[in-house]
Amino acid sequence: MSFTVAELEAFRSRQDPLADGLVADLIQDHDLRVVNQLLQTLTRNYELKPDLFPGPVGRRVGQYLDATAHPPAWANPDAIKTAQDLFASHGVFISLLLQLRSLPMTYACAHGARVLYETGLMTARGGQPNLVRRLMETAQFVIFAMEPGGLNPGGRGIVTAQKVRLIHACIRHYLHARGWNQAVYGAPINQEDMAGTLLAFSALVLEGLEMSGFSFTKDQKDAYIHCWNVISHWNGVEPALLAPDYASALQLGYTILRHQQAVSTAGQQLTAALIAEARQQVGGLFKDAIPALIRFYCTDAIGDLLGIPAEPLAKEHQLADRMKLLCAGVQQVEERHSFLRWMIGRMSVDFLQTLTVMFNQFKQVQFYIPTYLTESASDYDALPHHQ
Repeated sequence: MSFTVAELEAFRSRQDPLADGLVADLIQDHDLRVVNQLLQTLTRNYELKPDLFPGPVGRRVGQYLDATAHPPAWANPDAIKTAQDLFASHGVFISLLLQLRSLPMTYACAHGARVLYETGLMTARGGQPNLVRRLMETAQFVIFAMEPGGLNPGGRGIVTAQKVRLIHACIRHYLHARGWNQAVYGAPINQEDMAGTLLAFSALVLEGLEMSGFSFTKDQKDAYIHCWNVISHWNGVEPALLAPDYASALQLGYTILRHQQAVSTAGQQLTAALIAEARQQVGGLFKDAIPALIRFYCTDAIGDLLGIPAEPLAKEHQLADRMKLLCAGVQQVEERHSFLRWMIGRMSVDFLQTLTVMFNQFKQVQFYIPTYLTESASDYDALPHHQ
């Protein structure tokens, strides 16, 4: 997919009329406090039901839910299942790539990074921007969308996408109220930024998996992009920005990156917070490898742009080679042993579950990762076995 700079700039002035219209209607019919109530309810509840909101607000939210509940006519259930199966088998590595590749790539887009930084200021703790929350919210969104059945009618992936879409509308309202400079940064959470972010979660993740040594068929990669196109539809991305296949999606992702890539204080601070959180999660000797791995997966040029300290090239190559060996070993095991493939899927979810518990300091659970692969051992009988 090819867009001119002028065409991409035009996407930067467009947002999401449906969700933004709901917020505007609520403000007009009630007052500004309703936006606070809406955002608090959206971020504190897994479910999204009209009866979570008082009276006419609930009815208006119900209308929004009804209007956005259905998949696009072109959605392919078989392709969605293929994509969700791929995620189930590679959840650990995909979660790592969200931190080592997807999010840093979005932070390299200076204007979009500004939105993320300003959003962190809204949820500041002790005067410090809450920049880590975005990481866990991203994990929550990806996992709900990619779980089996997540995009079926009433699935958690759909509900989460509907919530994210409304949260984006609330954030746009707050940023405009805070004096957002649209002439400089473009409209907050605009069409180009939304498309670029979702491509970072899909096409750039697939490329990162292949950089790690995994291999996939064209049908698998195209199915993964199709699945994320369906998710993008529920997030309010315009059809013109939905790539028809993996090759086109990767091209569009890099086109948007080149258009928006620039040094920014916001991008560097977001990256520093990401590295600090990743180091805390992995601990041990591996924590010192995080900057080098980000530079490997995002390129040294982006590493410099994000303020990541340079590492000796030999160290980057050594870490990359070890990652490839690990991934190659995992893929061989999955291909040859169905039971171990099933166990790796379970471990992926358990690993992500542990991250959320650590994030919440073993106290209140604010994010949830479903253990949809932790069926009883008898389910192994249903798996295809090698003779």
